[in-house]
Amino acid sequence: MFRNIKWIFWKEVRVFFGTYLAPLVLGGTAFLNSLFVLILNFNSGTNYAETTVVTFLSFMSTILIAMLIVSMGSITEEKNRGTLELLFTSPVTDLEIVAGKFLFGALVCLIVSVLVDGLFPLFLYFFWKAPLYIVASGTVGVFLLGLFTYSVGLFGSSLGKNQMISMLISIMILLTLWVIGFFSYLFDAVTRKVLFHLHIFSHFIGFSKGVLPLNSVIFFLSGTVFFLYLTVKVLESRRWRG
Repeated sequence: MFRNIKWIFWKEVRVFFGTYLAPLVLGGTAFLNSLFVLILNFNSGTNYAETTVVTFLSFMSTILIAMLIVSMGSITEEKNRGTLELLFTSPVTDLEIVAGKFLFGALVCLIVSVLVDGLFPLFLYFFWKAPLYIVASGTVGVFLLGLFTYSVGLFGSSLGKNQMISMLISIMILLTLWVIGFFSYLFDAVTRKVLFHLHIFSHFIGFSKGVLPLNSVIFFLSGTVFFLYLTVKVLESRRWRG
């Protein structure tokens, strides 16, 4: 099992770093971070608390974009190239396919969260004297959001016929979870509590303020597992349909 997962993982790594995707995602993320944070938001009159929140809200935007781009063709392109049918006829299970692709996504997410984004928290620490625990918690939040986004993207890729449809499916899921909390006040107390719990922004904002909220950690991890499970089920149904 682990050998198959490792094989799929390294296949994804070779494709990513052997094509335009690596410079597009990593370089584009660095550029957008610079644009959002250094040019638009950093100024001498800002204190570290405000700057930290702005910085990690910028990271929130760029990690969403990066992981959607990485995931949108993960399964769709396998179908278009005919390699998905090859995987179906090989001794590789659907769970191994999803696990290998997810580990690759986790690697890219880690690179973006720690290495690409790492320069900006250093600015927070050295120039704005932001406590290291805030820098660390914000980075954890970005990483967890990236994992969650990639799992949603994998699910969208398993449903879509091409990369654009996969991207639209994933964006619709994320937008629904993004705005649902803003309209939760329209419902009764119980429904409002449930809808607000599904609100991505409310879970992320705590990390940018130096908090590691357990319910938010559980939300992102359980949501990641849930969408990976749905992806496996979609592949299983596709396998049985031939």
